[in-house]
Amino acid sequence: MRIGRHATTIALLLAALASEACGGRDESALERGDRLLAAGEVDAATAEYKLALRQEGESPEVLLRLGHAYAGRGDVEETLQYLLPLLAADSSRAPAVAAELSEAARVALEAGSPDNMARALGPVLDLGLGFVPTDLFLPLARHFAGLSDWARAAPLYVAAVEAQEEVPTEVLLETARAFQELGGCREALGWFERYLERAGRTERQGALWQYGTCLFEVATADRAEGREKDAEERLGILIDEGVPRTLLDRAHYVRGEIRLAHGELDAAEEDFLAVLELNPVRSGPLVRLAEERIREIRYGMR
Repeated sequence: MRIGRHATTIALLLAALASEACGGRDESALERGDRLLAAGEVDAATAEYKLALRQEGESPEVLLRLGHAYAGRGDVEETLQYLLPLLAADSSRAPAVAAELSEAARVALEAGSPDNMARALGPVLDLGLGFVPTDLFLPLARHFAGLSDWARAAPLYVAAVEAQEEVPTEVLLETARAFQELGGCREALGWFERYLERAGRTERQGALWQYGTCLFEVATADRAEGREKDAEERLGILIDEGVPRTLLDRAHYVRGEIRLAHGELDAAEEDFLAVLELNPVRSGPLVRLAEERIREIRYGMR
């Protein structure tokens, strides 16, 4: 369920109620509050609603109006104070409560307070991602990313991308990094690839290091799980990109092992020779292993 028009609907409803106040009797505090709020006198309306709260107790109508008044000002704590009891008492009020909390979040964000935005949207997220307005997906994702809360950031990034027809290129990279930080390199690869297809040459360089790291991690997992062709393909991409250079000798060695196991002797020897070329002083940990493989291929397998 997407929330977008509920806050506007509530404001229009209050205006309608104010215009229908009975002319032959004294207005109630609630009716005076509606009239004042419709006239833009928020502080006076809030005072009347608080009077109604003292007179009538925590009725849903009073709590929702107080929440609405405070949400429009971006007063997050007060909005939560009145709306959370309403939500706890009646789950059918979830769309209206989510709309008001989202409005409070939006005002807080515009005022430069992403912490308050996230505070307001916490109960909305608890209701489900579908209750969060689409325009708040990306700000909230970035807020959680800034806190290294990748478990909450990643699904919000995905939702933000899916909600936009024109996705900013940097958002694809942010999504990839969120999955990588979460330990989901396999999921991150597709996002890195979408970014690299669109990024300029300068922007690609930093992402390639992370992309290559994920390629090696996923290739290692593929090989361990018996998907050697998949592993070989990913290692080939890493080798072709040449980044990160610190993984190139390992990528060549592992690909050589895969090729050797499949009887591709010439191709395997090329990979083992590449390990030596990447370690010109012959001091790397893979040098001795690569030299042994080369001897086996040249003198024992042909």
